[in-house]
Amino acid sequence: MKENIGVAVPLRNAEETLQTLRKLQLVDDELEPKPNNHELLIPLRRNLSDADNAIVRKHCPDAKLQAGFFSERKRARPRDLLESLHGTIPQNLLRRLPRAYDIVGDIAIIDIPEDLSEFATAIGRGLLEVNPNARLVLRISGDVTGPFRTRKFQIIAGSGSTETLHRECSCVFHLDVASVYFNPRLSHERMRIAGQVGMHETVIDMFAGVGPYSILIARTQVTSRVTAIDANPEAFRYLRENTFANGVADRVTPVLADARTAVSRSLKGSATRVIMNLPSEAIKFIDAAAQAVRPDGGIIHFYTFASRSVALGTIKESVASDLEQCGRRVVSIPFCRPIREIAPNRVHVAIDIEVE
Repeated sequence: MKENIGVAVPLRNAEETLQTLRKLQLVDDELEPKPNNHELLIPLRRNLSDADNAIVRKHCPDAKLQAGFFSERKRARPRDLLESLHGTIPQNLLRRLPRAYDIVGDIAIIDIPEDLSEFATAIGRGLLEVNPNARLVLRISGDVTGPFRTRKFQIIAGSGSTETLHRECSCVFHLDVASVYFNPRLSHERMRIAGQVGMHETVIDMFAGVGPYSILIARTQVTSRVTAIDANPEAFRYLRENTFANGVADRVTPVLADARTAVSRSLKGSATRVIMNLPSEAIKFIDAAAQAVRPDGGIIHFYTFASRSVALGTIKESVASDLEQCGRRVVSIPFCRPIREIAPNRVHVAIDIEVE
């Protein structure tokens, strides 16, 4: 309850008086009007001026100012972050507000421009308001770096650890966003690849992370077998946990190792399909992928970053040339296209390559 000034009017005049007060922008819409016997007490944003009072009394001579206790109106959840922050951030800066952010489990992750830094906490609270299932908001404070593809974050709202449980395509993934790489924006790409895997295939996921490709493939095609490789001990720990959580521990074999080392040690010529989801460095492992594919051929799912201005034909020719230098003939490239934009004029490209 909140004490506030209001206008008391007979119920018979309530609707007309309410409309008059709204036209004068005097009604406090954050408070509920209060019925009292044969009157309605309408909460005001401020006291009536003499001019306001004259207009109100013209429509309702029995109106009178009266203090009272009002219930606070339940606020409807804003439709988006922009609506949530309207009136909190200066209008000239609202257009700089990021329109996209990621939700991983119950954690919201957003990249906030430097000129909005002073409003980071407000933006974080806005995200919690828009996403009632989120408990923590992280601001990206560094690029994906290092051999384990991790990034730094700053907590700007909410509470709890950076560990979460993410659900995707009927799978669950335990992970810590601060210690492993995971991109929820690739869910459609993971579904695309899983849908291609046939019966009794042997798949090598060279940079498996916590297992989003490997586990989805094993759940989609139960006769397949996947070797999931990652060099990050934390990712490997979650990968093992996730194989059991998703009931595929008998079909996914986690391997803690560098991808090239793992292939050369025991996986040469074993795969019908190889996944290379490490776009920043996949080209450095193209020789290992070529060795991993069976002698009679298979499919390599290759990923890279490229300028949007570079023709896809040029990218295909470059990758095909590298594979042929590794002793593999490229039979066809049935798929080559950008799957997401990572920066202005910079895209993430997926390429399916059939080799023999």
